[in-house]
Amino acid sequence: MFLFEFPQNLIGALAFLFYIKIKKRPRKKFRDAYVVHVGGAWGAVTFSRFIFADDRCYDSSLIRHEYGHRLQSALLGPLYLPVIGIPSLIWALLFKGYRTRRQKNYFGFYTEAWADRLSNRDLG
Repeated sequence: MFLFEFPQNLIGALAFLFYIKIKKRPRKKFRDAYVVHVGGAWGAVTFSRFIFADDRCYDSSLIRHEYGHRLQSALLGPLYLPVIGIPSLIWALLFKGYRTRRQKNYFGFYTEAWADRLSNRDLG
């Protein structure tokens, strides 16, 4: 699985080492993933087995949602970043005004809805 998810594993492992070794940030396990408390107020992001979360997300049910992205990564492998990661990032960063004006739920976007379905199926 490591090579199948190589791009996300490389990014996640490097960021993980940076945050736990240099920044001395706390971490915990969630199923087969590592959750790192990065701090701030920006949300969360997942690279394979590595979940990075802000103050609000670290101890919340949103980790369950992020674990859904972890499952997407395992299913899609090298396609995860172009199919899920990049569109999800664009949806989060560039369409906030659009979502507000059109009353669109952030979790209704295909990347987010699928992550929720996967985590609900896997975690019950």
